[in-house]
Amino acid sequence: FLWQCLHSALPTNQVRADRRLADSGACSRCSCPHETILHALRDCLSSREVLVSGGISVGWAFSVMDCFQWLKGIILHKDAIRLSITLWWVWRLRNNMLFTDELWTISAVRRKVTLSLVENSVFNVNRRLGEESALWKPPEHPWVKLNTDGSWLTGSYAMGMGGAIRDWAGMWRGGFSRGALHGDALRAELLALEDGLTLCWEGGFQKVTCECDCLGAVTLFQERPTDRDYLHKHYDVIRRIKRILARDWVVYVSHIPREINSVAHTLANWGGRNIGSNVFWRSSPEFVLLQLWRDSMS
Repeated sequence: FLWQCLHSALPTNQVRADRRLADSGACSRCSCPHETILHALRDCLSSREVLVSGGISVGWAFSVMDCFQWLKGIILHKDAIRLSITLWWVWRLRNNMLFTDELWTISAVRRKVTLSLVENSVFNVNRRLGEESALWKPPEHPWVKLNTDGSWLTGSYAMGMGGAIRDWAGMWRGGFSRGALHGDALRAELLALEDGLTLCWEGGFQKVTCECDCLGAVTLFQERPTDRDYLHKHYDVIRRIKRILARDWVVYVSHIPREINSVAHTLANWGGRNIGSNVFWRSSPEFVLLQLWRDSMS
């Protein structure tokens, strides 16, 4: 697809008219007199709506007027895969509007972009599967697995907490995101653990394996208690968590590599960007779909 674009071979109306394959080079969607490749993929209103809704800023993406330089900027961009897949679905949207009766909404196109990103990621995971040893693993039946993570923004001291509960089949059983001010990295990890355990208890789960990528938080609940525990900076949260762990259920807390905690990490980042939020995700939010598919490969 990008090769066609770079070689002016994408069959827009203007390209077809230049090759005497069409009577008019006008855009069939907005009546612009010249449907160039740049117009079809970027400047037409419906195309621009998809790009903007996907988080593509109005900076260089819309200011460069030379098609080759614009495409070169996309290919060399740090987010080239997402941008390229988005352009492919912009082109598919254009063809769908012209040649079928089915109407795609902008949100439907965005979801198709997300699913294509997932498929690309799954392909890459499959290709590297033999080389990677660290993979998220579902719990044994009838256990559930809780993954938690905390994020902390140094400049603003904002904390984000997030976590997800999944069962032995890898199915989503609940999740959360929360944002708060005035904390540090360890406190964010501990609050995320507290929120996740509380959610599991309220959900009626009796056997829970909890995973966290912060070794400093995990060791607090694996070491023997001492007379000096109350001196810890975050003793208030630690005490609450220990009380939760002491309830009539079975819970194991363990440390895992950050690479296989991406679902909780993404949920925590969302909380950190939405200070004051406290969201229970009854079903998995779309922004963790990619991470969930990666985990499903195990």
